[in-house]
Parts: sequence; structure tokens; C-alpha cells
Amino acid sequence: MTFGTVAILGPGLIGGSLALALAERGLADKLVIYARSPRALDAIRTAGVDAELTGNPSEAVRDADVVILCVPIEAMAALVSEIRDALKPTALVTDVGSVKYSVDRDLELLIGNRALWIGSHPMAGSEQAGFTAARADLFEGAAVVVTPTPQTQKEAVDRAEEFWKAFGARVIKLSPKDHDTYVAQISHVPHLLASALVCHASPEARKLAGGGFRDTTRVASGSPDLWTEILSANAKSVATELGALIVHLKALKSHLEESPSDVLKHSLHTTLKAAQDARSQMVETNPLFKKRP
Repeated sequence: MTFGTVAILGPGLIGGSLALALAERGLADKLVIYARSPRALDAIRTAGVDAELTGNPSEAVRDADVVILCVPIEAMAALVSEIRDALKPTALVTDVGSVKYSVDRDLELLIGNRALWIGSHPMAGSEQAGFTAARADLFEGAAVVVTPTPQTQKEAVDRAEEFWKAFGARVIKLSPKDHDTYVAQISHVPHLLASALVCHASPEARKLAGGGFRDTTRVASGSPDLWTEILSANAKSVATELGALIVHLKALKSHLEESPSDVLKHSLHTTLKAAQDARSQMVETNPLFKKRP
């Protein structure tokens, strides 16, 4: 099985990992990679990826059967405006952005009936960035969310599911709004929390940090430019979920300040045990929780 000609627009961590996985698994008859930066294309040449490389996005998609938008969220609309007239009507177009409501809203209108559009979000990545961090096995066991809307054609849903499953991913269908809510809970708010923990720790305390603090704050090493864009694009959901977390933290703070010792211990134990049980279930059911980062 192959997906014909596949065009990857933006060979960063996700786009680069897709390119490596497609090549390793023989899933594309032809691979075309677009990058705006000549330096990015040079990195792909150096890695020896068998692909046609171009700095012209319209040329990249002209004969493509599958087009993957792997550029920053804020750049997607302009890129689609540039390439849409070159798309084949039968082409499947999807993306890898970590915010879906605004992306689906804008790109669905731009693409219209020029091609088959559906949003995607691979829940896989790293605090590292760029093609040099790409891995062919990045999507194995990872959840990939596809976000059909009432206007999405069934063919687009089916082909997107088939595409992501070919890399060993678990495909989950959600509405764009539900996606943004859930991702705020398990990705966007945790990133803010990791950043807050690092900033909260004094220089003296940081000297004592061990594996627990390292693992809890790993994602704070991510690109500030990228994460500013992501958090801004999902600001409403992030603010709502951050508010809910603050309520929970305030309740814990209240217990610590006011409860008698036996009540305090019971409250803390109840919370910690609930968290332990929930995470144990995730370890049992989510393959990525069995891997070291």
C-alpha cells in the first residue's frame, strides 16, 4: 500500500518525522518536501532522504495525492491561499497543528471544493525542534486526532484515518472544539504549569533538582515562539482550563492551611490516590506512557 505522491510542507520535527516514516515504510511512490528556508532543504539533503525538494509550495502540491501542512498555525492560511489553485480535486489536505477550531474554520473556507480537507493533530513531539530532531518512529503508538466538521466529506475522514494508522498511530475523531478543550487540559495548561514551576523555583532550589523536577518540567524547554503562538491560538480554552486548575490548587492550599492534621492527611491522600489510580490506568492503556521520553 502506498499513498501515491505525498507533499510535506514544512520539514520540522513533525514534517521531518513524517518524511522519514514514509521513506522507511515505503508508503509514498514519490515524496515532495517544501521548505521556505534553503538551510532546511540542505539539512534534508544531508540526511539523504529520497525526496524532491523545492522552495515553491505550489509546485510541491501540483501532483500530490496527499498534502500535509506542517508549518506554524499562523502561517497556514497564507500558505493555503498560495497553493489552493494548484491542488488536485482528489487531493487529501490535512495539517498537524495543535489547535483545531480556528484552523478548521479558516482552511475549510479557503480550500472549499478544490480538494478534500480535514484537520489532524498528532499527539507526538518533543521539546526539541527542527528536522534534526525528527524520528521515523515518532507516531508509533501515538494518538492522532482528526477533526471532521459537518462539511467534511466521508472520503476525507476515511483516507486520513488510513494515512495515520499506517504509521502505527491510534486515530481518534473529535470535533474541533472538543479537541481544543481536551488538548488544553493535557498539553497546553501543563506547558504553562511546567514553565511556572521552573520560574517559581529559586536559583538555590534549582541546584537541588533531580529526576522528578526534570521530568515534570521537561516541556518547559520548548520553543517560546512556538508556544506563544499555540497558547494564543487556543487562548479561550486554555484560560478556562487554567481557571479550573486554579480552583483545584486553591482547594489544596486551603486544606494545607486550615485543616486539622487527620483531616489534612485524609484530603491529601484522597487526591494523591485518585491521581495515582488515573495515571496507572493511562500507563496500562496508552503505549506512549510505557516509553521513556
